[in-house]
Amino acid sequence: MDITGKKISILGAGKSGLSAAKLASFLGADIFISDSSYKVECEDYKNFENELGQHSERVLDSNLIIKSPGIPNSIEIIKKAKESNIKIISEIEFAGFFTQSPIIGITGSNGKTTTVELVNQIFLEAGYDSLLGGNVGIPFSDNVLKEIEKGMNKAIHVLELSSFQLEHTKELSLEVGCILNISKDHLDRYNDFEDYIQTKLKIVELLDESNYLIYNKEDKVLREKISKNKFIPFKKSDCSAIRIDLNQIPLKGLHNISNISAALAIAKKYSIDISHIENTLKKFKPLQHRLEYVDTIKGVTVYNDSKATNIESMVAAINAFNQKMIIIIGGLAKKESDFLSAIRETKAEIKFISCYGESGDYIYENLKSEFNCEYNNKFSDAVSKAFAECEKEDILLLSPGCASYDQFSSYIDRGNNFKKIIVGLA
Repeated sequence: MDITGKKISILGAGKSGLSAAKLASFLGADIFISDSSYKVECEDYKNFENELGQHSERVLDSNLIIKSPGIPNSIEIIKKAKESNIKIISEIEFAGFFTQSPIIGITGSNGKTTTVELVNQIFLEAGYDSLLGGNVGIPFSDNVLKEIEKGMNKAIHVLELSSFQLEHTKELSLEVGCILNISKDHLDRYNDFEDYIQTKLKIVELLDESNYLIYNKEDKVLREKISKNKFIPFKKSDCSAIRIDLNQIPLKGLHNISNISAALAIAKKYSIDISHIENTLKKFKPLQHRLEYVDTIKGVTVYNDSKATNIESMVAAINAFNQKMIIIIGGLAKKESDFLSAIRETKAEIKFISCYGESGDYIYENLKSEFNCEYNNKFSDAVSKAFAECEKEDILLLSPGCASYDQFSSYIDRGNNFKKIIVGLA
């Protein structure tokens, strides 16, 4: 694609938008950045023609619109752009036009970030120039620009793809696609669960006849939706090929065994020797805020799983341990959240539940008939109460099952606050 002299409007002055602007400008396009907020963290937007606080019709004076993933499809300027037949694409798709290197795309409701990090480390261990990007926090455009500027000819891109990114991605060419799982999430954005499922399955459309989709055979939704013979299923038992004791590696829980199985299936398509996978697993550190070990205090082992922003992630964290535990749940619950049904089967392991936040009172009412629990609105109070309920050899687990935006700017902010409180209690 030649974009020299083309007018490109970019909706959103966040990381992905600014990254797309830099790549497009490098390739000779005229850039206009539009952000509906006046609060923009990075000053780099000032290097381009821009507007803040609105999406004016100036956006429509363009040959192409690149939409940042967090912007809903329902806003007025998107409707007008469609009426004007202006092509709207994601930053992911835009960057993909300018690389000839293989692309591995990984999506799923849970486990995406851990899996892409693991796949990236395996490929680096095996000698590839692997570039990690996408929803993991590194815009794909940054990596493509790096690839062009450095003349990298042995690169491979490993992308985490969210449903938001897949919405406006139709022409990205994947060499391997992977779906880890599909469970109810982001139902505030989609019409219903089926709409969300179909958005996740758009990754299939990014594969041609010579490419492969790797999917989780143990996921109920995927078993029902994936039927093509050429697609490659994976399951947790595939990890039996690995010649090290998985109980001794830093990644904990059955859900991470599933993530490892996905990484194993991807590596197998590239004929990567099992020794590279084993070496990576031995030294791979769990990511911050994802079942992250924090400390052991008076015999109580503390884990930070702030990234668990939905019920399925929370249940996976609870099931990762066979010890008695005290858990902290709360924040801003998503629609159709039934915590009692989700954790009823784990009742024997859970000694106490400390509920907090905007949805904490609702969660407490949902659980109190069958669980020992208490509600404190403030996060710090809920953590202190949870710690007070702990005894030697217990697990103290923050796995909220809710979004963080009632009291924190992000799950990262919530996790960091949790760690600070634990340090204080220690």
